[in-house]
Amino acid sequence: MQKAIKKLWPYLLISLVAILILLPQIVTGSYILGVDSIFHMNRFYEAAMQIKTGHFSYFLSIYGYQQSGRIINALYGPLAAYFNGLLLIIAGNWVRFQILSSLAVMIIGGSLMYHLAIRTRISKIYSLVVAIVYMLSYIVMGWIVGNQFTGLAAALLPWLLNAGFDMVDYKKINVLRLAIPMTFMLQTHIMTSLIGALALIPFFIVGYLETDNRRKMLLNAIYSVLITLCLTANVWYGMIQIDFTNHALPVAPQLDMNSDSIAFFGHNVFVLPSIYSLILILTIIYFVYNWKKISTYRRIIFVTGILFFWISSTFFPWQFLDDRFPSISYLIQMPRRFTVITFVLLIICFGVMINDSFKNKWLNYVKYLGTFVIVVLIALNAAKSVQNGVKAYFSPEVVQNDYNLNYHTHDTDKIRRSLYDKDTGKVLKYLTKSTPDYLPVQYKVTPFNYFNYHPYGSYTEQIIDDSVSVKKHVNKAGHLILTWHSNNNDKIQLPIVKYKDSNIILNGKHISDVSLTNIGSVIVNSKVGENQLEIYYHGSKLLIMMLWVTVISWIILISYTMYRYLYKLKKAL
Repeated sequence: MQKAIKKLWPYLLISLVAILILLPQIVTGSYILGVDSIFHMNRFYEAAMQIKTGHFSYFLSIYGYQQSGRIINALYGPLAAYFNGLLLIIAGNWVRFQILSSLAVMIIGGSLMYHLAIRTRISKIYSLVVAIVYMLSYIVMGWIVGNQFTGLAAALLPWLLNAGFDMVDYKKINVLRLAIPMTFMLQTHIMTSLIGALALIPFFIVGYLETDNRRKMLLNAIYSVLITLCLTANVWYGMIQIDFTNHALPVAPQLDMNSDSIAFFGHNVFVLPSIYSLILILTIIYFVYNWKKISTYRRIIFVTGILFFWISSTFFPWQFLDDRFPSISYLIQMPRRFTVITFVLLIICFGVMINDSFKNKWLNYVKYLGTFVIVVLIALNAAKSVQNGVKAYFSPEVVQNDYNLNYHTHDTDKIRRSLYDKDTGKVLKYLTKSTPDYLPVQYKVTPFNYFNYHPYGSYTEQIIDDSVSVKKHVNKAGHLILTWHSNNNDKIQLPIVKYKDSNIILNGKHISDVSLTNIGSVIVNSKVGENQLEIYYHGSKLLIMMLWVTVISWIILISYTMYRYLYKLKKAL
């Protein structure tokens, strides 16, 4: 029992900190509606309803997003969407779901960071400091108070970077220790995954140059990539297929890249919170001063962290590059995304610094006091962000950020009650968001014409606020069915969108020649009386094959993991 407590107490403390930070939300039973909440709630509701009903549509949204036939989950962390959908079913309502998911993200992020600090040879107590500083950072807290998926991916990032540390520390690559975290990252948030993959490059180069068996290390890297590709074929090939056959609307471009770059101070930039600026500056001073006695392993961690801070900052020539390569504003969107690597690596370096002892005992006392003050200030800041979210929930607006949000009821008490309702789709009828990402637009999009076609307004008018009296339901095959009554044979614009591989059956007949609006809304000829339109997605044979590759790969991985576990258990007995 004592051994178990000795092993588990750091994780129990991390869990306790997470509960204390969320206490205002737990006690009041509130729901924090942040900047991305409604968008992702639609994703999770979609996945939950598919699991609950057994009516699966991997590509088209048949329950969420106004049952519009949009493709979202297939392009945006499909595994994470279905996992959260399952959690929503278990929780029963949105309030319980958010509390459970927030606790999970904080505990997972803190535990993985603790493990990363321990393997960097930082003592237990200071590894706990590192874990708490990271899990309460605005990067991870972005999920807690804003449902920003970068925060969810950030919680998993230490797991991926652990494989990078292996490359330098052990001069080798463990195939599954690299492939599995990269797979989970790609199935959660592609952009953070790609940034994480870039962060592994310096570790690989150093490890490759220092290893005695370069051939094996290179082959293991290739095997890891191949396994990852098999486990994520649904993600990367799905994106290729849809992007090549449609003008899928990308995320809104950031026309002024500097405005979302990191700075210590200034205007029209993202100013790094002062407490993290202090940690960064102290860490830089420590590593520069002690450079000669710091190991190569720790130097690589520090240099890589600084490199990614530079990339994410106003010091990097983002605007210069964007002026010459405009597509960067789509791909990167916000340069501060790169700080997720900086936070992991430089907080580890901060742990290395506080783990070091001074010869002068009074300096050690100053270090203890300073570390305590930093942890308290970070905890207070995180708690305040949760309190602000709770305060917003009880405000007349209910939400923290109403950007592109549409209210379909003026009764805010009804909105609050809907977040407790077993019918988790209710709140998504009261609050809608006009984010148009991945719509099958009928024009070539550039950063300069993106807003000229008003995709946000078009989605609101054509899908959310469409006045056509149309009823929607889903059949056993997972096809979306629309029915309406018409008094004439006129054309009608319906509140659904069509991609190239979306198939339409109108009044019993397959039709291929369909008129579409600027965002891909369907226009058909009605007949007098009752009309019915059925829409479903029929991907190419290669796409279906790739989905099967993913499923089979996961079955093999799970079977192999269970075999290894049972073998070790049997050996232990």
